[in-house]
Amino acid sequence: MKRFKKWLETQKVSIKESKRLQTSTLAEKVQFPKSMVELDNGQFAELSIAIEEDIVDILRIQTLSYNGTTPWGEGALRREITHNKRALYLIVRDEKEAVAFIGTWFVDGESHITNIAVVPEKRRNGLAYLLIKKVIYLAVQQKMEKVSLEVRVSNKQAQKLYLKIGFKKVGIKKGYYAGDHEDALEMSLPLLRM
Repeated sequence: MKRFKKWLETQKVSIKESKRLQTSTLAEKVQFPKSMVELDNGQFAELSIAIEEDIVDILRIQTLSYNGTTPWGEGALRREITHNKRALYLIVRDEKEAVAFIGTWFVDGESHITNIAVVPEKRRNGLAYLLIKKVIYLAVQQKMEKVSLEVRVSNKQAQKLYLKIGFKKVGIKKGYYAGDHEDALEMSLPLLRM
């Protein structure tokens, strides 16, 4: 009888943990402590999971990166960061100033990068590369099968980076971007199963 009670207690804990994981956000599930990372220029920056307080900084990064516009508004970002159980945002701070971020969804075996931006004066320091590699690491950790994204057909610099990382061109989405209706190039990176 003692063994049964002990077993029953472990099952209750397992059920509670399972329910907690089902109701928690991806940011609460992943193992990703705040860390210092070295950039291409030899300087260090802080990388962490974005939280609600970072929304103002993400909006600022978008404004600086997208010619004064914010493709993802405050309300959308708040839902993504605080309520979307499948979304995860990472943010990079250089001397306490937010300089880059990436957003991703983990859905049906796929990590889809929804948004990535680096403030103009910090570009070409390896920040976008670093953020994408961290998403790939987390996708493998979460047993995803691939990482995907869309990029403007005119953004050759970003495409070059994605190809360097290993992404492949898989298609075109006509008129994908709001406003100017520019086409998007779909890209995908299959993940190796270990």
